[in-house]
Amino acid sequence: MIIWGSGGGGADLGQVEIRECPTCEKERSFKIFLRYKYAHVYYLRWVTEKKYHLACDVCLRGVELDSNEVEAKLEENPIPFMTRFGWTFLVGLIAIGFIAANLGKQ
Repeated sequence: MIIWGSGGGGADLGQVEIRECPTCEKERSFKIFLRYKYAHVYYLRWVTEKKYHLACDVCLRGVELDSNEVEAKLEENPIPFMTRFGWTFLVGLIAIGFIAANLGKQ
C-alpha cells in the first residue's frame, strides 16, 4: 500500500511597512505572508507551489509578490527542510537499492 497525498502550510514573515489599506480605509501594518502546497509519498515531501503576498494585517487582503525578489531578501527559507527536500531521501533510497542490486550481481 502506498500512502500519498498533498497538503499545505504557511508562514508569517513579519511586518514590512505601514500604509493605508484600500479595504479597511485606515492606516494598517502590512506583512509578508507565504502560502505553499506540497505533495508527499509517505513522509517524503516536495513543494509544488509557493506564493508570497503583501497583505494587510487586519483584513489579510493585498497583492501577490514575485517569489524570486522576496527570496533574495530572506535570510533563510521559511519552508521546513523536510518539506523542501524530503524527496531527496526517496531518490537516495532508490540509488542505494540500485547500487546494492548491481553489487550483488558481481
